[in-house]
Amino acid sequence: MSESNKPSCPYPKCGCVGYGYVPVQEMEEVYDDCTGLMQGTIFPELDLNMCEYGKVCKQWGGGM
Repeated sequence: MSESNKPSCPYPKCGCVGYGYVPVQEMEEVYDDCTGLMQGTIFPELDLNMCEYGKVCKQWGGGM
């Protein structure tokens, strides 16, 4: 590799990029099959438009 192509901050050969976290979701109310297919989820609490998603994301510390 030529000097101009070397990364200024090389990545380690083996490293952890990040940790995922998925909270446990309790099974409560669910949509019927047809509604679930139309909405893209069977869980009403996950059925959010982009504005609502942004509010939820910010509430839990996300930066949207």
